[in-house]
Amino acid sequence: MTESAATPRLLLTDAAIARLPFAQDKPRILRDSKIPGFHLWVGKKTKTFRYQYELPSEAGRRGRTQIEILGEHPHVEADEVRAKVLEYQARRARKQPIRVPQARVAPEPEQLTFEGAWTLYRAAIVKEGRSERTLADYDDKFERHLAGWRDRPIAGLTREDVTKEHATITERARKPRAKQKYASGKYAANGAMRLARAVWNFAKNELETPGLPELNPFRSGKLFHKEKPRKTGMAPEDLPGWWKQVVALDNPIRREMHLFTLLSGLRKTDVLTAQWTNVNWSKGSLRLPSPKGGEEKAFELPLSKPMLDCLKRAQELGQTFYPDENKIWVFPTEGGHIAEVKENGRVKVSHVGHALRHSFRTIAGAAGIDRLRTKILMNHALDDDVTDSYANVPALFSSLMEAQEKISSLVMASLGKTSSQTW
Repeated sequence: MTESAATPRLLLTDAAIARLPFAQDKPRILRDSKIPGFHLWVGKKTKTFRYQYELPSEAGRRGRTQIEILGEHPHVEADEVRAKVLEYQARRARKQPIRVPQARVAPEPEQLTFEGAWTLYRAAIVKEGRSERTLADYDDKFERHLAGWRDRPIAGLTREDVTKEHATITERARKPRAKQKYASGKYAANGAMRLARAVWNFAKNELETPGLPELNPFRSGKLFHKEKPRKTGMAPEDLPGWWKQVVALDNPIRREMHLFTLLSGLRKTDVLTAQWTNVNWSKGSLRLPSPKGGEEKAFELPLSKPMLDCLKRAQELGQTFYPDENKIWVFPTEGGHIAEVKENGRVKVSHVGHALRHSFRTIAGAAGIDRLRTKILMNHALDDDVTDSYANVPALFSSLMEAQEKISSLVMASLGKTSSQTW
């Protein structure tokens, strides 16, 4: 596109350019009202300063048209560009070339990008033994919320960048759910920034990346939203209403899955991926080889009599409906194991998955189980308190079994007499 007499003229100032809308269809040109050749190219996403002029004629032939690209607004200011154009005009008047040969400068060393730092951090935590579940969660956070920084030098990320991105992730939650590309909200924003902070710290402390400031731009001070634990657990008196919902489900294996989650207090992934090879019927235990935290957090869960009864019913049902899948999975379905705890059919169940884990904690308190044994049964990290750290968990198995029986007895009594029988 070349200039024409019909091209609109405007005194190109920062204020005037800021008011200009971007092009809706084809790019358009706005010429400066004072300096010939100085104009603004307005595209769909950019506003670019340009200077158009003719090269000197050669052998009686008119010189060809030349255009200099002078930068995008608002990254460069109009007055700065105007001064450069006036300098170009002065050079032309003196018949000097506009382009002055520049001294060669040694290229800057390649900078570590945010994606590069993330890749190295991920490799380090894989070597450290982080669980597949944790890695999948981190991958998800990166792709959903941090991928926009892939090519940004990590040394160039500022506190302003972090604050803006944290607010963006938070604000997405206000859009209608159907229009949201990714899950978002306060907790999602906090989680994404925690991961980014870990990557930044790794780049600074382990990779010793040059150019990083002393203060981590992802530091928590006045950035993260205040988080409150979700109080979704049921008390013993709430169980009968929940039980009526579970009994009404059409799928008997899913009924047992929900009941076992409540009786065990396990995380939903540990329940759904439980395998028969890890069930020790004679000892009365279920081994969790790779729970949250990885193999280092592997533990042996004591199984009370109601829990064993639940597993026996699940095994019989699995052999009936999914004999092949039942050879591996405790709670099978066609092609593998149950993958989703939410009930989307004709019957809705108010508490599933993690809400049942919360309920287990509440009922354990109602049953009078001490804090230490409750934490071990739920596979929570023990306190830094030296007394707790001395606890020999395997040696406490019989005591933990006693606690498990008390919790299960209170659950079954609250559900009703028929709950321990077959469905």
